[in-house]
Amino acid sequence: MDTFFSKLSLSHQQPFRFGRHLLFWFLCWVFMGLIYGFLYVGEHRIQYFTLSFLESFLYLPQHILLSYSIIYFILPHYIFKGRYWPAIAGVLLLVVLIAFLSPLTLKFIITPIRLATNAPVGPPKTLFYSLMAGLRGSMTVAGFAVAIKLVKLWYLKTVDNERLEKANLRSELEVLKGQLHPHFMFNTLNSIYSLALKKSDYTADAILRLSQLMRYILSEGSHTTIELDKEVQVLHHYIELEKNRFGNRLDISLNIQGDLQNNRIPPLLLLPFLENSFKHGANEMTGQAWISMDLEVDGSLLKFKLINGKPHEDLKNKESAHVGLLNVQRRLELMYPDAHELRITKYADTFVVALTIQLRKIKLPDAP
Repeated sequence: MDTFFSKLSLSHQQPFRFGRHLLFWFLCWVFMGLIYGFLYVGEHRIQYFTLSFLESFLYLPQHILLSYSIIYFILPHYIFKGRYWPAIAGVLLLVVLIAFLSPLTLKFIITPIRLATNAPVGPPKTLFYSLMAGLRGSMTVAGFAVAIKLVKLWYLKTVDNERLEKANLRSELEVLKGQLHPHFMFNTLNSIYSLALKKSDYTADAILRLSQLMRYILSEGSHTTIELDKEVQVLHHYIELEKNRFGNRLDISLNIQGDLQNNRIPPLLLLPFLENSFKHGANEMTGQAWISMDLEVDGSLLKFKLINGKPHEDLKNKESAHVGLLNVQRRLELMYPDAHELRITKYADTFVVALTIQLRKIKLPDAP
């Protein structure tokens, strides 16, 4: 039923368009017929109502002429093209034309019918009064018709804009994912390269974990959302990969609790924060490096806090140094515009990321 009414009101198919117009003019005819009918008084009320509906039908062509002339000529050829003065002149010309059609219809069609049916004719009307009376009805009906057309065009424009916005959102998210994967791959390969230079026994294990991470990116990275526990598993894989490189020089504390199975999150949303803590924190520490990560899920509210030590002097403090963070910040803005809070704080010797997300208030782009 909803689909039928949706098609009836918006579909461009000829049967539905014809049905919409027929329904509108039918309602106009009934409304005007009732208005004219209540002008008559007396014992022959049914006869006069019959006559009023006939008169309403006879006045209908001038209403249709004015309405369609504005909708299908004035609007597309002048108003929508910014030619407002010709549009005003055109409307005034149509108004004058319709104004003269009304007294002509009254004199040559309506009055003879009233005389033939012994209906009250009323005192003769001046030309000015006849013009104003005809305009009142035609302008009222045409006003409703044009208003409906404009509301429909506004609604369709709004729908098109929303579709375009979602398409742009989807495209931008794909670009961000495309930027993230090479960036992540480059940094991870650097870690494995450092192990290979040391001829470390952990090199083979690091390559295996990298393959697991890449398999995850290829299989899950294309999805809009994944189970939260899968994202947490990736964090564990990445931590194990980096621990092999740092050995005893790294202290890491993990605290993960809450419902991970029944909540979903965009893939690779948390990993850039962890990657940044290693690359720009632990990796630059000359002494003991440390990282503390807390992840808690309360209902559908995710609380993520990551703290890592860093050298007192940030030797690589460049705008391009935190590409991963800029990337994930933009993804959060697009997917959780009003449902997240991200605070990134740099102290003298620590770097703190505090993130809260209302996981179920995600803004999903339309599927292509």
